[in-house]
Amino acid sequence: MAQRPPPTPMLQAFVSAAQTGSFARAASELNLTASAISHQIAGLEEWWGVQLFERHSRGVKLTPAGQALLPVTDGFFKALDGVLQSLNPGKSRPLYLSCTSSLCSTWLIPRMHGSHTEASFNLDLVLTSADMNSTSLEAHQYDVAVVMGYGDYPDHHVELLMCDAVFPVCSPEFLRLKGDISLEDVSRYPLIHRVDDQVCPGWESWFAFQGLAAPPYHHGPRFPDSSLAISLAVKGTGIALGRTALVYDQLEDGALVALKSPAMMSPAAYYIICRNGRQLEPDIARLIEWLKTSASKFLREVRARYPQIAGAGAV
Repeated sequence: MAQRPPPTPMLQAFVSAAQTGSFARAASELNLTASAISHQIAGLEEWWGVQLFERHSRGVKLTPAGQALLPVTDGFFKALDGVLQSLNPGKSRPLYLSCTSSLCSTWLIPRMHGSHTEASFNLDLVLTSADMNSTSLEAHQYDVAVVMGYGDYPDHHVELLMCDAVFPVCSPEFLRLKGDISLEDVSRYPLIHRVDDQVCPGWESWFAFQGLAAPPYHHGPRFPDSSLAISLAVKGTGIALGRTALVYDQLEDGALVALKSPAMMSPAAYYIICRNGRQLEPDIARLIEWLKTSASKFLREVRARYPQIAGAGAV
C-alpha cells in the first residue's frame, strides 16, 4: 500500500530550508518563524523516517537522504506550477527575482521602495533571498537572480551589476568611546566576524591585505550573513567588515562610520543572471535594465560621497 504523502507545508519548509541552508532564512522566505520551520522539518523527518538535515550552529546541511529527496520534492512544485500554467495560460505569471540575502535586505529592497509605480519598473515580482553559486543554481526557483561570484555561470546570460570594496566599520558611539583607531590598533578591539571564504573575505584576509599580523584566533560567533555582522556593529558591539553596497545607507544615516584605511577590493562581484535566451523576454529585459540603472546611480552617489570606499570597488 502506497504511503500517504506528507502535508504540503512540510514539503515547502523542506525545500526552502534546503535551498537557503538555514531554518531562519526559510522562515523569512515563507513568512513563518524559525521555530515553525524547525517543527515542520522535524515532522517531515518523522513522517518519512529519515534524517533530512545535519544541524550546525552556522546553519543546516542536507544529509544523503535529504540530497536524494530534494530534487524530487522541488520537482513536484515546479511540475505543479508548469501544469497550472498550461491549464490557465491567460493568467499572468509573476517574475521570480532572487538576490543574495545580505544585498537583498540592505541594498535592493530600499531601492525598490516606490519604484513599482514607475513605468520602467511596473512588474509583477516575487522577491526571494538565497545565496547561490554556480553549482547550486538548479536547486532554486528564479527567472532573474543577483548572485555574488566570479561570473562563471554556464548556460546563463551574465551581466556585471557592481563590485564592492571591503573596509572596517563601527558605530559612531564606539568610535567616540575608543578615540581614533589606527590600522595597527584594530586587532586590539572586539572584532565581529563573518565566515571567511573566497567570495566574502573576512578579517584574516583584511589583515593580510593591510600587511598586518592577524590577531589570535577569536572564538566569538561567526555569522554566515554579512548583514547580521553589520547589524551587531550598529549596536556598538565592535568593529565589522563592511562592504560598499551593504553599509552605504548606514553611513549616510549616521548609524555607522568607516575607519580610515585603504579599501580592499572584494575578490568577487555581483552579477545579474538568467538562463540563456531569456534576457530577450520583454519583462526580464526591463528588470535587468532597472537593476543596472539602479547600480549605476548608486555607484555615482558613492563616488561623490565616499570616494575612499568607491575607488577600489566601483565598476
